[in-house]
Amino acid sequence: MRRVLDFIGDHRLAAGDRLPPERALAAKLGVGRNALREALATLDSLRVVETRAQSGVYVRGGAPGGSFETTVLLAASGAAPSPLEVRESMEVRAPLERQVMLLACERRSVADLGLLERVLADTDQTLARGGNIADCDQAFHLGLTACAHNGVLARILDAFYCLSLPRRRAYFADAKRSRASAREHRRIVAAIQARDARAAVTLIDRHLGHARIYWREALATPDTT
Repeated sequence: MRRVLDFIGDHRLAAGDRLPPERALAAKLGVGRNALREALATLDSLRVVETRAQSGVYVRGGAPGGSFETTVLLAASGAAPSPLEVRESMEVRAPLERQVMLLACERRSVADLGLLERVLADTDQTLARGGNIADCDQAFHLGLTACAHNGVLARILDAFYCLSLPRRRAYFADAKRSRASAREHRRIVAAIQARDARAAVTLIDRHLGHARIYWREALATPDTT
């Protein structure tokens, strides 16, 4: 899929332009025809290209590879997001996380808090054995969205978490950083338990701010705060 998207971009194909025939495109990309068919079928479902019977494959309207679903899927398949994608995703994620805090303080249940406590315990156990807490971090943020009891918000943020998981594995390779994040998680849970929305929003802003600073430096992207 990445090779197809790169081909579209490198050749400046616009909406309505036809891709080369399957055999020729597979040869240009250096891939098998079966793999190419699978990639094109997925890109068709993501509305990046359009397959027309007895005609060929055409670029759809909009920026090739520009859909958020495509970015997430490529990240899940191992393709690293660009520095611009990382920066912009964090800009969009931050206000969504603030909304989660407001709704969580209002709607959280005893069961929701119990789930978060279990995630915190799993995080402590992972830290104790020197493991990477990236999966625990994802479970924690999914647990926060569960507290908000808003299915649309949960699905949107789940995509962001899938997009950022490879980056967070690198981020949490540092034990000191992992322990600091775990402490912040506990403070966030305490604020939600107390239904202190102002404190919860402040804490999540600070929590995301640390990651934003790290990735700004690691990817040499300009500060967007």
